[in-house]
Amino acid sequence: MNGKVLRSDRAGGIWKDALRRFCANRIAVISLAVFLLICLSCALAPWLTKYSYTAINVHNTLAKPSAEHWLGTDNLGRDILTRTLYGGRMTLRIAFASTVTALIIGSVIGLAAGYFGGRFDFLISPVMDIVASIPVILLALVFEAALGWGRGNFMYAIAIAAIPQFARLVHVCAASVMGSEYIQAARALGVGPFGIISRHIIHNVAPALIVRFTGALAESMLTCTVLGYLSIGINPPTPEWGNIIYHARNYIRLAPHLMIIPCAAISLTGISVSLAGDGLRDALDPRGELPAARGLTAGFLSLFKRRGAAN
Repeated sequence: MNGKVLRSDRAGGIWKDALRRFCANRIAVISLAVFLLICLSCALAPWLTKYSYTAINVHNTLAKPSAEHWLGTDNLGRDILTRTLYGGRMTLRIAFASTVTALIIGSVIGLAAGYFGGRFDFLISPVMDIVASIPVILLALVFEAALGWGRGNFMYAIAIAAIPQFARLVHVCAASVMGSEYIQAARALGVGPFGIISRHIIHNVAPALIVRFTGALAESMLTCTVLGYLSIGINPPTPEWGNIIYHARNYIRLAPHLMIIPCAAISLTGISVSLAGDGLRDALDPRGELPAARGLTAGFLSLFKRRGAAN
């Protein structure tokens, strides 16, 4: 009983120390606050704006920011603030859903491969390599063609493309933990696979997963935006940051704010979640052994590499 209490107190102390270190990092705290503010603003879009994202006003097109329209209007007289908030709502929803799906499936696969090893690991590793080699744009085209265009089915492609990242990370962490002496002691005491995974492996894998989740979230958001710009994403009139930029490209000289505002929203969201992920990495592992959360630039580079592979 005392051993369990000491273990619980130790685990709680580790997370409290991590929280203290994270709060001491002002950049990470501000970045997290900015990201949460953006998410909250998009979630509360129906209450923050009085306009509909489909409301057209042909008598007030390409209007500059004013008291009536804080960010101006587009080529059809639609309020830009409204469309930006609703567009972020769609982009973030797809990014969160695809990343959480990849996290769950990849973690299960990685835990199984790391715990059982042997033939199971021999079968899983090549499958993950094959999945990782498939361009996300090609997967998105397949899902959109099979399940219907413009309905957000490309979300499954983003999730599948991110699964190998989580699976490999959990596999490596779990395999390293399985060689520890306390795992052998737990087995000697008769602890089953579920007990070892839930009590020992998950606790050690969680910090790396949290950091990887922030990087994957930024990458999913960028991928969703690029697919929307390529007209593979959500069909109009439903706004999404990618298709908003796509339709604003023809008015870059007449009304540059049509493209600047959604691009600024995408950049601010991606940078804030990446910096928050870096702060989480430093807080959860002061020794710097955890993988870095990939930032905005790394996300773009990864996406362009996948596009080059597709071509």
